[in-house]
Amino acid sequence: MKKYNVLILILLVLVLFGCPPPKTQKKMPRIFLLSNTLEAGIEPSFIITDDFNRNQMLDLVVVNSGGHSFSFFKGNGDGSFNEQLVYKTGRGPICLAAEDYNKDGYKDIAVLNYEDQNVQIFLNTKLGSFKKTNQTLKPGKIPINMISGDFNNDGSPDIAITMRFYQVVVLLGKGDGFFNEPVTFNVKGQPTGIVIGDYNKDDNMDIAVGLAGSGNTGVQILWGKGDGKFDGSKVFKGGKQPLTVVNIDVNNDGYLDLVTSSNSLHALTTLINNKDKTFTSLRDFASGNFPKFVVAADFTGDGFEDIAVSNSTDDQISISLGKGDGTFTYPPIYHHVDEHPQGMAIGDFNGDGLIDIATSCRDKNMVDILTKKNMINPKPNPINQETKAS
Repeated sequence: MKKYNVLILILLVLVLFGCPPPKTQKKMPRIFLLSNTLEAGIEPSFIITDDFNRNQMLDLVVVNSGGHSFSFFKGNGDGSFNEQLVYKTGRGPICLAAEDYNKDGYKDIAVLNYEDQNVQIFLNTKLGSFKKTNQTLKPGKIPINMISGDFNNDGSPDIAITMRFYQVVVLLGKGDGFFNEPVTFNVKGQPTGIVIGDYNKDDNMDIAVGLAGSGNTGVQILWGKGDGKFDGSKVFKGGKQPLTVVNIDVNNDGYLDLVTSSNSLHALTTLINNKDKTFTSLRDFASGNFPKFVVAADFTGDGFEDIAVSNSTDDQISISLGKGDGTFTYPPIYHHVDEHPQGMAIGDFNGDGLIDIATSCRDKNMVDILTKKNMINPKPNPINQETKAS
């Protein structure tokens, strides 16, 4: 028995003194500072940015899902914004899109109302305000997400909406702020997130749809024909429960790739565009807990696109820096924000030529503005440009 006690003692000494714990990676400095906080409505969620009054300064619009409204913040160009102008919407607004729906040179706003299951169009008055049209768009039962683009190459923006029951609905714009009747396209799973882009470079707009739920999961592409019609692809692997999809050129080959977020699984997935109308998914990676929304941009100015992720349960925005080969640095760079961050919008809000972030914080009814200050490239061991070019 004494012999065994000696052996145990020796093992403990080896563990405590001979086997030091693994070294933690060096913590990278924050890229952004929380520079401003805006008071919004009840439960702000989806947020967009654009220059709505054409004064070369970005403005913000956020839906207040619990307040059945959206808030418009006029930007001052220095990182500050005027107090919100609140517009009543239908019940439960969850999504926004900004396009020039009546072709007068000013961006208008489309609002997707989940509880009312409809879309409202608010036209820009050119006076710093918006006026709702008398047409209410009814895409069908249980709309989930929405985006705008020109799907029939007529110069007038259209609208695409993901629907709960295996469908994407497209409403073609007439160019006067009004729309044609909805046209339905079937998909191979329960659609969630939606983005658009010319993924095969045929000069026609395509639609990428995240599929989640109990059926097929991943990403399906609706290949645009340029006449408002689409051909559906097979389902590409792209996360086990992808709720958000974002465009990003992760390898600088000039073709749009995709990143999805599966928030319940705390995972993100990169899909590489193979340039032949197929995509290959890479291994899942993490960028904080419960990733809610994802946006992509070159936040460090090194020529590689990065991603920002709202980690809703941790009250943080995490930044994962792109390496230029489809992968991202780990651990991410964390930035604390107000409670329960949701949507994000990116742009240069203070006129310094650098990309900033606005995020809606649901539980505080706030919008936080993150701007850069005295930024340096925080990437460890940056890729040698000469090596990359060889």
